[in-house]
Amino acid sequence: MHQAKALKIRYSQNIGAVIFSALLLLGMITCFIVDIAITGTLTWSLIPISACVFAGAIFIPVIKYGVKGIKVSLIILTALVVPFLFILSLLIDSGGLLFPIGIRMSVISLVYIWGVFAIFKVLRARKFMAIAISLLLSTPLSFMINSTLSRIITTSLFDVWDALTFVIIAVAAAIFFFLDFTIRKKS
Repeated sequence: MHQAKALKIRYSQNIGAVIFSALLLLGMITCFIVDIAITGTLTWSLIPISACVFAGAIFIPVIKYGVKGIKVSLIILTALVVPFLFILSLLIDSGGLLFPIGIRMSVISLVYIWGVFAIFKVLRARKFMAIAISLLLSTPLSFMINSTLSRIITTSLFDVWDALTFVIIAVAAAIFFFLDFTIRKKS
């Protein structure tokens, strides 16, 4: 019975991956046709086409393999984010800011994402604790992003929306800490 359930899950994951791939391909073909019809050449469609390829490479392992595909997706994301940003910087006139800002934000974000992945691996049996810690780590992540951006472009380091976000994150983290504590106390 257990093997039949596993086969059914595998079949559903394969169908999901095929549907996701087909939708991405349909989106790329649509952008290609509309761009050719409007401009007579490939112009703006290269941006969504490259984004669809990037998204497919990252999400198909998770769709196809479930939780087991997360590590593969993270490896692909880590490997492809710089080439993807480079392609976007060639396609978009951003005054030369897209690539340098994108690289810095990507490095900061990837460190956070891999950290969250590690936290969930270590705290596999304590999901609520892993969520709470991950939420709390998003606060220094936000400060690092704001600090980096404020050095590159003129933007404030901290504003009222950041404060509100931090309060909401702290409340959510406290709830998950409480849930973890409650579950551990019952066991």
